[in-house]
Amino acid sequence: MSEQPETPLPPRNEFIHKAALAGAIITPLAMLLPPRKADIRLFVLVGTFSLCTNQLAYEYTGQSVYGRLGSRVGSIFDTSLPEGAKRTQQLLKEQKEREAAHKQKQEETKNSVLKDIWMGGESEGWKERRAEEHNKSFQEGKGMSDIIFEQVADVFSGNWRGKGKADESSSSDDSQGEKKK
Repeated sequence: MSEQPETPLPPRNEFIHKAALAGAIITPLAMLLPPRKADIRLFVLVGTFSLCTNQLAYEYTGQSVYGRLGSRVGSIFDTSLPEGAKRTQQLLKEQKEREAAHKQKQEETKNSVLKDIWMGGESEGWKERRAEEHNKSFQEGKGMSDIIFEQVADVFSGNWRGKGKADESSSSDDSQGEKKK
């Protein structure tokens, strides 16, 4: 037979030990006394017998009957996975994370294209530049309707991305230079 490793036994309290011995012997005898029916007296005696034998098993073996029963039931209903399954689960989790990161990168590039379309090719700080342009127009004596008509005309002429404005400003400088001459 294989030898079990010796575990240190718990310290024994003599009074509790003797009470558990007496209870383990007396309670079955009390169950046999009349009236023999299933009432509260029987349930109290069965509970006392169970506690006494559990204490004795704990003192002699170092592990109680309830503890053994709990570990056996726990091993039957153990829901933990074997090592191979845990490894596979970890690999699947990592794969999902990689796919999520890849999908997020695709979403970001898609969002940047959509943002570029939505913003009409404008870069950061467009509100400040637009406010400066409006202030200059107001100082020149133009009204809000003139500014709106200019913006609509820019869109219809294709100058809404700013390329036309740069060309227009350089050509307007040339035309103004010609007017001055």
